[in-house]
Parts: sequence; C-alpha cells; structure tokens
Amino acid sequence: MYEPNSYSYELHPDMLKAMAEEFDPDKITTKFAEAVKGKKAAGVEAQGEAIFGEFGKNWIRQAHKLGDEYPDRTYEVLLEAIDKTGGYYRWALVPQRFIEIAYLSTQDIPVLPIVENNVNRLVYRLSECQINKNLKEKCGDKVADALHCRHACLALCKTIHEDLEMDAIVEMEATMPKDGYCQFMARRA
Repeated sequence: MYEPNSYSYELHPDMLKAMAEEFDPDKITTKFAEAVKGKKAAGVEAQGEAIFGEFGKNWIRQAHKLGDEYPDRTYEVLLEAIDKTGGYYRWALVPQRFIEIAYLSTQDIPVLPIVENNVNRLVYRLSECQINKNLKEKCGDKVADALHCRHACLALCKTIHEDLEMDAIVEMEATMPKDGYCQFMARRA
C-alpha cells in the first residue's frame, strides 16, 4: 500500500496512470466500433449497453480499489469529517471521491464539475468527453449522438453507490447533443 504524503492534496500520479492505461477511452471505443460494425440500430444499442455497461462497472470498481490503496490528504480529511459527523456526509462525499478518480484518470479535464453535492443528491457534469469524441471519430456523429457511452457513466454511478451499500436512484439529466454537456444525478432512494 502507498503511504500518503500528509501534505499532498493531489491524487497520486501512479494511480492516475494505472487507471488511464487500463480504462483508456481509445481501447473501449475501438472495442465498441468493432462490435457494431455493420449492425442495425437495435444491435448497436444492445452492444452499447453491454460493452459500456461492463466498462463502467469495472472502471469505478478499480477507481474505488486504487482510491483506497493510494490515499491522499484530501481523502483523509474527508473521512475525518464523516467520522466527526457520525457518517452524516458519507452519502455524497465518498461516492464523489471515487467518481472523480475515474473521470480525472481518463478525461482531459482538470476537475470534474460538481453541480450539487449534499446529503440527498450528487450531481456532476461533463462538458467534454474523450469517449464521446472517440465515438464520433470511429463511428460517426449519428452513433456518437445516440450516446451509447451513457451506459458507462450510468453504470459507474450506480455501481459505486451499490458497492458502498447506498440506495440511490441514478439518472442522466442532460445530454451532450441536446444540452452541450452530459449531466448525471444520484439521489437517495
């Protein structure tokens, strides 16, 4: 296990590198493009749900595993705050931590925009998405705009809440083609 630098509030670069290599957007979009080549819309949707859904589950589970193995001062302070409040803030803060690790390791973004985070809701937004960009390049605008990749983000958010034994309803509130960004919401069930 990695020993944290008690003064570092940054995610460990080795963790981010390992995540980036394992969950490279180019790899998953190539797999999807090959799987849907020549398929009709219904077949493409089924492949999107299967391929991206599995990817999202594995992606967040590895972020959770490595996030625990590579703690930083931010995570330590977060856990201290949760402990001091009797677990009050656990619902939104802990899932957010691992969701941020997943996205920051695979997307070319400096921060994951959090729209809302409280004891009842966690809402985050992606204005840029490397997976969607790669789908446009490999499959064209029509396939990319169908947002088959949403299954990865929805599975990611659902899985972390399930794995942390938190009842949550997860929804996609906005889409890149319609709104210019994708927005995901988890609320207490």
